[in-house]
Amino acid sequence: MRILGIALLVLGLFASSLAWSEDVSALQTAVHIAQGELEKAQKERDALNRRVAEEEKELAELKAQLETDRKKAAEAATRYLESRKKYDKAQAALEKAWKK
Repeated sequence: MRILGIALLVLGLFASSLAWSEDVSALQTAVHIAQGELEKAQKERDALNRRVAEEEKELAELKAQLETDRKKAAEAATRYLESRKKYDKAQAALEKAWKK
């Protein structure tokens, strides 16, 4: 009986040790999976942050170009109006000359 009790005690300790090692193994697996997901999320975050920074730089350059083009368009509109006035004046003078 005594040997049976000791055997049962050893068997119980072995079973609990086995269950504990299975728990640790499952936890290690969970940590490994979570680490993989963390690394993937970090790479995605870093790539998107780089992309946002590049697009912000490009947007700033485009805004500067837009402002330059707006100024040029305003200058061109002024030149057009001045040229139109000169043309209309010259055209009127020509028409007046033809009528004489």
